[in-house]
Amino acid sequence: MSKMQNNSSAERLWTWKFLMLIAINFGNGAAGFMTVPLVTKYVMTFGADITAASAVSGILSLVAMFMCPVAGVLSDRMNKKKLLLITEAAYALCLGLHAFAGSLIALLLLRAVTGIFFSISNVLTVAYASSYIPKSKMGEGLGYFGLVTPLVQAAGPSIGLGLRDSMGYGAAFIGAAIAAAAALLCVVALPYEAPASSGQKKSLKFNDIFAARFLWLMLLTALFSSANGLISTYLDILASERSIANISIFFTVYSVVLIIFKPLTGKLLDTRGMYFVIIPAVVFAALGMFFVGIASSLWIMLIAAVCKALGQGAGTPTIQAHAVKMLDQSQSGVAVSTIQIGQSLGNSIAPVLGSFLVEPFGYQTMFCGFGGIILAAGFLFLFLQAHREKKTAAK
Repeated sequence: MSKMQNNSSAERLWTWKFLMLIAINFGNGAAGFMTVPLVTKYVMTFGADITAASAVSGILSLVAMFMCPVAGVLSDRMNKKKLLLITEAAYALCLGLHAFAGSLIALLLLRAVTGIFFSISNVLTVAYASSYIPKSKMGEGLGYFGLVTPLVQAAGPSIGLGLRDSMGYGAAFIGAAIAAAAALLCVVALPYEAPASSGQKKSLKFNDIFAARFLWLMLLTALFSSANGLISTYLDILASERSIANISIFFTVYSVVLIIFKPLTGKLLDTRGMYFVIIPAVVFAALGMFFVGIASSLWIMLIAAVCKALGQGAGTPTIQAHAVKMLDQSQSGVAVSTIQIGQSLGNSIAPVLGSFLVEPFGYQTMFCGFGGIILAAGFLFLFLQAHREKKTAAK
């Protein structure tokens, strides 16, 4: 075990190292969200139709989902700092090369390769951060660490679109590459001492790729992410159909509530345990979907935004922090990647499933029905997870 983790001073959370970790997360998040609103229209400048453009845009998430287990294995078996340096450099390079893509095929391949490094970086950044956060404060630390996400979700797209509008697509992608390069410089500046190795490499086992003990939590994360995917995909269309103006305020309220409550949920995880946070999160996530389904005014939508923040917004990072706390530091990578598989799975399948449900049943039935699924399946998954943990403790 590293000196950093054994030293009693490591019990302090707010150190310059922790601030550097937040800066790394901010740089990565900004790089990603700066490019999110650009890709589809950028692909169409090569003559592609909307279907082809959507396929090119979505291939990054698809590749990232399949790369999650690989990222977990790499994180646990390699020096995290060296691997993160390589990954950040490659991620920045890939983003910059978007500005010079000369054809649709080149851009498709580039997006796929970017997805590889995007996935490894996402898993590795959280696993790397856990090396600097005291285990007794893991929930609180990852809560503050994750506060970056709503901030860059709000600021990143605006910066990317602003650069595109003022200087063109090339400048926007170069700007994203610079943000990733800034994260790389922060990694260089951080000291890192790898945990002591036994000197003998273990043979690769299934639990090194997928932490089966978190299966039910992974599926619960997929439920939360599915709810997020449905709202992200259909909220604007639903608001237009019901003549609800200024629906963008929904995401503002969601971000503000998340920023206020995320550190608190992390502290509750550390002091009261996961179930104290997750049981209300399942209820709030279900209520959020229900209120979106019945909303006829902006006020009801804003209530739904608050419920979404206290549900999916609080639930997913709590599950991830719990997984990291439950496993040894040497397995932090597989802990993170297992939960992120659920996130990617939900984000990938929800819009597709929604397209089959909206036309025959309508928006109200789809959202309210999925709220019921979250409530029923969520408590089933928690029951099965608790049962599994009891059996593990008995052994």
